[in-house]
Amino acid sequence: LLLLLLLLLPPSPLAPVVVPPLGMAGVAPKPRLMCLHGKGETGADFARRIAALGELADLVCPDAPHKLGGGFAWWLLPPGERSFTTPVFEGWDETVAFVRRSWVEQGPFDGLLGFSQGAILIAALAASGALRAAAGSPPGEPESAGGALSPPPRVLLLFGAAPPGPLRRELAALAAAEGEAGGAEERRGRCPALHVVGTQDEVNPPEGGREVASALGGSIFEHPGAHDVPMDGASLAAYRSFWVEAGLAACGDGAAGDPA
Repeated sequence: LLLLLLLLLPPSPLAPVVVPPLGMAGVAPKPRLMCLHGKGETGADFARRIAALGELADLVCPDAPHKLGGGFAWWLLPPGERSFTTPVFEGWDETVAFVRRSWVEQGPFDGLLGFSQGAILIAALAASGALRAAAGSPPGEPESAGGALSPPPRVLLLFGAAPPGPLRRELAALAAAEGEAGGAEERRGRCPALHVVGTQDEVNPPEGGREVASALGGSIFEHPGAHDVPMDGASLAAYRSFWVEAGLAACGDGAAGDPA
């Protein structure tokens, strides 16, 4: 009788296919950014300031190699100089070696993010050619000639930048090359960049950030604040839009520091 009842029951439907939601197995990992803090800060302090960006990327915030007061700096300055006026970055070679080593040992990374002196460092690396890996450089290894990072970053985010004093001539040459690259073919190799400029920035005035933007290319996002990393809703929306334009969206959907 039981067998007869089983035969008379309608067939069971197929089990439903379960699609894992975002955050579960099967979703691509977030891109990773090496984040360069401002002068006198620490990596831990900077990580807290930009924590809201954690929804877009994994953030790695190392301490700069030069001790400065209770924090760190990417270079030291002669008395009375600023990073955009000085003719020399004291400790520059150690900084480049540190960045190259961290890029490999703590990577892989998809891009660089910098604030104030950290943003000036990105501009200086670009001006020196360090963000364009030389031909023949093995993947994942820094190129010894010229200090280039390999693989080169896919994206750059600069907050409160200014031109690097010792490399102003090289930065100007980049700007000239950017102006001559009129077509998409010439621009194809450029790394997408977002330059965040505070219109009330009195530490690194806005015109300095715009000068860097003209050299590196990319887009400018201006906010009405001062020397800071804005994390309000409008700013986060701008960063998210940049992420989409840079082709990274599928991977994841403070107070002013010392003068640089």
